[in-house]
Amino acid sequence: MADTQVQDYVAQMAAAQQQVLDALTDLERSDMRFKTEQWRWNTVRRVLLRFGDHVREHTTQLIEAREAAGAAQTMPQRILAQAMEAYGYWMGAMVGLCDEDLDKSPAPGEWTPRQVLEHVISSQIGYLETIRNAQETREVVEKD
Repeated sequence: MADTQVQDYVAQMAAAQQQVLDALTDLERSDMRFKTEQWRWNTVRRVLLRFGDHVREHTTQLIEAREAAGAAQTMPQRILAQAMEAYGYWMGAMVGLCDEDLDKSPAPGEWTPRQVLEHVISSQIGYLETIRNAQETREVVEKD
């Protein structure tokens, strides 16, 4: 992704998401019934639901606009987009995770959250290195 304007939008969205997480991760269940000034989404709960709904709605619109402009994703880009969806799901699983919970195993012999996180992070880097090495050697496999 070499286009700096596109990178700026990605960075702005990441920053906005971080603001939301920083401000709302510790929201209490009882806070969800608070009235808002929005006529359509009149409670905190309804506005919380809009975070995901709104992004999904406009993601569909963005995909349509790209396709109409002849800028549809390539197959590698679609695969990476699906990886980003998984990343979003992973990030969602991180919401509210506390440092004191990092070393708690769900059952004897099962991985702790820390072990899972470290494994996923190191695997991501390993997969990237594998692809970079393959790009350097450029050896083609006829059937994968």
